[in-house]
Amino acid sequence: MERKPFSPLALAAFIAAVLGAIVFTRAVRVAVGENISPLLLYGIALGYLFTVLTLLFVWKSKAAKGAIDVTNYTAFWQNAVRYTIALDMIMFGGQKLCHLQFYVPLGMLDDPFTAIPNEMLMWAFMGRYHSMVNIIASLEILGGTLLLFRKTRLVGAFVLLPMLLNIMLLDLYYLNLLVQVYVMLEVLAVIYLIMLEYRRLVEFFLVAKGNSPLYNFGSKGLGYAIKASVIIIPALALCMHQYPSNYPEIMGKYEVKRVLINNIDKTTSPCRDSVLTHVFIDHYDLVLGYPDYHDKVIGRYDYNPATKQITVTFHYPVKDTLVATITPGNGEMKTLTGKMGGKDLKIEMERVAPVNN
Repeated sequence: MERKPFSPLALAAFIAAVLGAIVFTRAVRVAVGENISPLLLYGIALGYLFTVLTLLFVWKSKAAKGAIDVTNYTAFWQNAVRYTIALDMIMFGGQKLCHLQFYVPLGMLDDPFTAIPNEMLMWAFMGRYHSMVNIIASLEILGGTLLLFRKTRLVGAFVLLPMLLNIMLLDLYYLNLLVQVYVMLEVLAVIYLIMLEYRRLVEFFLVAKGNSPLYNFGSKGLGYAIKASVIIIPALALCMHQYPSNYPEIMGKYEVKRVLINNIDKTTSPCRDSVLTHVFIDHYDLVLGYPDYHDKVIGRYDYNPATKQITVTFHYPVKDTLVATITPGNGEMKTLTGKMGGKDLKIEMERVAPVNN
């Protein structure tokens, strides 16, 4: 009897064992929350993982003697990988449909944008419209279900791969390392399932000829030029676009320490609601902020780094112009001195957060 290589069995069993331990832990946590001893939960998961890894050495020894059918064992563990991913995807989809994901406490939504933790920020955006969440959940359930059947399992893998890649990118920037590693493992497992069909994919994408009609340009050069135009035209459009200037020396969020209008200190005014509290300078706009976050004066600005002069044309909610000079002080302190609406204006402010370029 021809002896089959052992490495495909070892790889399939290893992936199934690692994913199985993680998915089992997740499923139990979804079911009972924190009402289970972490020692018991992780003990069972690690016990399963250790058992499979130990059995690999036993199977390797038996395979060398021809005592087991390696092909049959490999197929079992490859199916175990499919089952585990399908289970996890359907569970993720079910959580979304049941409003157990993308939920943000109502009280947190009134916090300043920059004060919301990264995870909650992502969940608030994604969960703004639950109909979109339902679509994502349906795709997860569909992809997981398709993995379970021989004729559709490759389609299921292709449904899940772009979605998992998108989730992985979001998690890399918004969630913690543990979640990042978990999602990366699932992405690699789906790629593994796709690569099991490597020969079919090469035949389909690179060898087999399509049935759609071909248009002959009459010249290969013209055909290549038209194809190259899809890169050249966007490149030219982007080159011609007028980009905002970048002034890191002034850009950022400022906390106003003192405001003088016609040399009268307004900071100690009894009517505090009308006193300027923040100044925001980004790539495009300069914004004057007041205690009520609804009250903002927004305008586009031009800045001359050589003269330190800034000209702001306000367009919301009033139309006005500010012509001023921004001079540096100690540390992050800066002073904005100029005229607005025919009045002398002096703002002493401290930068508390620079703009991320």
